[in-house]
Amino acid sequence: MQKKYRLTSSRSFEYAYKHGESYVHRFLVLYVLKSKYPTPKVGFSVGKKVGGSVVRNRTKRRLKEAFRREFTRVEKGYNYVVVARTASAERTYDELRRDLLSLLAEAGKLKGSEE
Repeated sequence: MQKKYRLTSSRSFEYAYKHGESYVHRFLVLYVLKSKYPTPKVGFSVGKKVGGSVVRNRTKRRLKEAFRREFTRVEKGYNYVVVARTASAERTYDELRRDLLSLLAEAGKLKGSEE
């Protein structure tokens, strides 16, 4: 995912947590917030409860790749924050991708449907 499409500041994350709509899944939480910019931005949060640094980074890489593949289908003009829950560490890439797609579809931010 290109840097221009990423949320990086902790202020952006806190604002999304406080003012965004949340959609909960057993393994992930998605926060969606209307943005003043036309391009969508996404941030990923994987806490220490998920596991050690290797596990956290693997989970984050899988989520980034899943979101990158669906980036053209995601509704523009919104900021997205994806938070991995503890049980997400045992999920495979395909399972995480399915979970992310179901959350985006539940939020109504996914154009077309693959599944």
